[in-house]
Amino acid sequence: MKTNNNFHILIVDDEKFNIELAAAYLQEEGYKLSFAMNALSAIETVMTQEISLILLDINMPGKDGFHVCRLLKDDVKSKDIPVVFLTAQTDIKYISRAFEVGGVDYISKPFNGAELVARVKTHLQNVAYLEEIKEKQSKLAQLTITDPLTKIYNTLYFDAQIRLYQKREENFWFLYIKIDRFEKINQVYGFHAANKIIKLFSKVLEKCSYSNMTVAKLYGISFGILANNYELETIKELYTQIVLEVAKNKELAKVITFSTVLYNSKKSSITLPLLYKRVQNAMSSLEDEAKDKYLFIS
Repeated sequence: MKTNNNFHILIVDDEKFNIELAAAYLQEEGYKLSFAMNALSAIETVMTQEISLILLDINMPGKDGFHVCRLLKDDVKSKDIPVVFLTAQTDIKYISRAFEVGGVDYISKPFNGAELVARVKTHLQNVAYLEEIKEKQSKLAQLTITDPLTKIYNTLYFDAQIRLYQKREENFWFLYIKIDRFEKINQVYGFHAANKIIKLFSKVLEKCSYSNMTVAKLYGISFGILANNYELETIKELYTQIVLEVAKNKELAKVITFSTVLYNSKKSSITLPLLYKRVQNAMSSLEDEAKDKYLFIS
């Protein structure tokens, strides 16, 4: 959970005295503070700094607080920043409008110091809780698309990226890669050593692939690289680079060989089961070979 000095509050008021008064109470709590005396300065501060909460006066010359709040709520950078209005108005129409334009609360002027601190603390706690929830959701989402052993993408994400290519009706390359005779490796070296080999091999694939390619561990000990519709020679160069990197790795070179199907998909209508069946059938024709090899199909 964040501490008070992690929060940055912007106080917006055209009266310097009101800013100084609010600041005096909030500084005692250890908050970081910034100030603005008009709409333009307020918006510039929000756009250039990381603001946690805004205390916003309603009655200001030029653009009033309502207008400022609407502008902030329409911008993706500032739309989630809580806005607490400061107002001397007690008319219900003013209060209602404050909530209509996106405010989360209002404090009447002249404000009580204890009330100001309490309201600010409550809304900043809400900010912290929301950030924590978003962070957990982000981690959970990442877990659902990541292979737990290798930490590269999993089949779920890989298949989703194939569907995106198909939806856009774009041709793509699917490099289907499988470590040969892995059952024997498992028997000879044991479970933990075999897992280490899988992880090392996945790092090689990541290292050799371009940044715009998707590398994933698929079912069992098969891997996939999804790429744009490059020329065949570029894809062959990628395959060659993988072979060279495995040969340079002492822990892999003496242990594994692998087979690769270079599949150039030109049919957006092909289903995923049929696509996988096509590359798996091609892979079967390579499995009796003794050394690293590839087969091109389209």
